[in-house]
Amino acid sequence: MAATAAGVAAVGIGTSSASAASEGFGGGWGRHIPNSRIGLQMYSVRDAFMAQPEAVLRALARAGYRNLEFAGFPGGTDPAHAREIRPLLRKYGLRAVSSHHNYSEFTDEARLAELIEMARILGQHYIVCPGGVPDTAEGFAEAGPAFNRAGEKIRKAGMKLGYHNHTSEFTGHGPDGRTFYQILLDGSDPHLLHMELDMGWSSAAGLSAQDNLDLIRANRGRMLLAHVKDLDASGNLADLGTGVVDYRTILSGATRLGMREFIIENDDQSNPLTDSRADNMHDYLAALRLH
Repeated sequence: MAATAAGVAAVGIGTSSASAASEGFGGGWGRHIPNSRIGLQMYSVRDAFMAQPEAVLRALARAGYRNLEFAGFPGGTDPAHAREIRPLLRKYGLRAVSSHHNYSEFTDEARLAELIEMARILGQHYIVCPGGVPDTAEGFAEAGPAFNRAGEKIRKAGMKLGYHNHTSEFTGHGPDGRTFYQILLDGSDPHLLHMELDMGWSSAAGLSAQDNLDLIRANRGRMLLAHVKDLDASGNLADLGTGVVDYRTILSGATRLGMREFIIENDDQSNPLTDSRADNMHDYLAALRLH
């Protein structure tokens, strides 16, 4: 999905958060995000992974990654193909944190059972919906109860359901003025639907660094995962660390506010077998000095 450039000027370069600075770091993390909390969304290397899964997993492990979020498996997104990936994760010291699946899969009971089984096979803590909700106020209002039903089943299986935003959740509004994102938050149970905040898309939608922190703070305990995605000054996708999103400010606050997983993504995919883009993005986030 291409970024919508509206509001990129408000990404928050140089913004600071006095209130966030006054809160202590959670978990004794110190001034860097620990490598145990840095991951990669496999959509960032999708073609290479589908063609050469073991070679790509080996390359990502060598680059320093330990956590992965999947977006399908070579051969098919089903339990059988998840079982083929599991020994490779073990072989290269990798952990499946979560996976992405379309909204329609969470409203189909048989498919939801498959998603839960795939996640169980891989040892995931989260299952995430990255899209597919009808892009209207009514669509997001109806999605809340639907996610509650799916989230209850996922919780009973020992995992958490998450929702990943794009830009329209923040640019679209209902008749009462609430954003689609707020409609979804208000209409779902915070114990059954957690949020994976894609900070690149939220920034592209016009949220400043402080706005992102305010959103996380207002939903503390519910914002558990982050997509760490960068944009250039024109709103185009950029490799993490080469763009304008003020991640030093956002992540300094997010680590204090209970976020647990920081997953790198660039939809403009790369190939870790032929270039160093995924390596460089990992190294940037691992070295980022927080406030």
